[in-house]
Amino acid sequence: MPRRARRPLLMLGVLAFVPAVALGSLAFVANGRAAGPIVPVTTSTAPPVLPAVLPTPLLSVRRAPAVLAGDRRADVLAAAVVPVVEAVDGSSCVAVGLDDTLVATRNTELAVVPASNLKVVTAAVALEVLGPGATFTTSLTGPAAVDGVVQGDVHLVGGGDPLLSEAWYTQPSATRKRPPLHTTSAEALADQLVAAGVTRITGKVLGDGSRYDDERYPPGWSADIRASTDGVAVGALVINDSVSTSGALGTDPAASAAATFRALLAQRGITVAGGSGTGVAPAGQPVLAAIQSAPLTEVLQEMLTTSDNLTAEMLVKEIGLASGGPGRGTRNDGLQAIVTTIAGWGVPTAGIALTDGSGLSYDNQFTCGALVAVLQHGSAVDAVGAGLARGGQDGSTLVDAFEQPGLVGVLQGKTGSLNNPVKVKALCGYFMAGAAEVEFVLILNGASAAEYQAAWDRLATALVALTAAPAGEAMAPKPAVG
Repeated sequence: MPRRARRPLLMLGVLAFVPAVALGSLAFVANGRAAGPIVPVTTSTAPPVLPAVLPTPLLSVRRAPAVLAGDRRADVLAAAVVPVVEAVDGSSCVAVGLDDTLVATRNTELAVVPASNLKVVTAAVALEVLGPGATFTTSLTGPAAVDGVVQGDVHLVGGGDPLLSEAWYTQPSATRKRPPLHTTSAEALADQLVAAGVTRITGKVLGDGSRYDDERYPPGWSADIRASTDGVAVGALVINDSVSTSGALGTDPAASAAATFRALLAQRGITVAGGSGTGVAPAGQPVLAAIQSAPLTEVLQEMLTTSDNLTAEMLVKEIGLASGGPGRGTRNDGLQAIVTTIAGWGVPTAGIALTDGSGLSYDNQFTCGALVAVLQHGSAVDAVGAGLARGGQDGSTLVDAFEQPGLVGVLQGKTGSLNNPVKVKALCGYFMAGAAEVEFVLILNGASAAEYQAAWDRLATALVALTAAPAGEAMAPKPAVG
């Protein structure tokens, strides 16, 4: 039973309890009369105090104000979202819930392209499978230094950290308006070698991304996506999303990371005689330096707030590895674990087909019914809900949306956009109206820019209307008079 679906039972309990108390009181008085007169304790001659007048009848539903207010809020929300629901055609879907109970839906079982709304599902499963405190460690292994010299190759071993970055990459630029958040400093890893007194490496810096398989791009990613920073190559060892200072995109993440790290060492006066490349680290090599990522809760916030596709795809492979996939983390194992996990939550999986974890592929299929169920399994205050972008928030995908009073900084949402060959515009998330939680999903396939903006505006109007609905205090019994 959903955590807030018990309100009608509570109301019935209250209404049943009151007559029971009244009947019990009558029986008590009757028994007292049968035993003889009740002797007063005092002989005061003060006039009797008349009972107070109750403006609210004893059996009024106002005696259960929280239930009444909740029902009233549900009615207000259901009426307010009618224009949103009516605007959804046969190729799109919508679902709106209040405190885990659906109040308005259309086409909830229709399989649609979810775009980046799929990241909410990836995040929710990662939180459960990996745990909120999970971190990702990048290490440098190799022979121990003697008199500051490392004889032979060193290996930069990737641990699945999607946010390993140089300082310059964390700054906004003309081509990257939403730089990564909660990054892991690649410079700090290089500084550890300096602090250890290393001055020279006679071999190479070799990147080791063997934690995950060698599939760089999920199927369904177009050539245009692969050529942009939206669809960078996936691997277990990545620095700066494989973007160089010139803006060039690397197609082999481990090789790009090794070259970047060698340059960082050179900037610090550590010479590397053999250059850089890729290779798997021998087992048992000493660890020369290591650095951990921020905890998963912060990694999820980064992914959801900036809509980071690489983070989503790396998490899929990490989920696959953690779920018992043989050997290295793979996309297929991760996606299967995602479907299995949400099915275990009671989420309807009919019609679901997953190709990636970021939502970049048009081959992904999801339903509004399944997505709202994932939201209702979680909450606005867990790591996924709290990690969503907020209306009008700088540095997020909602920076220019939901800036109305009552929504700015309050509405928590994940956007989704695809443009070719069919326009997809998706939005899901939470809205808190006092203590009441609204869960909403609106996925439009084939809508024009004007149509989706109109739908968002209608949703904004409906949510603002909910804030005017009475709270429980306003529906409580009136004070006695007399």
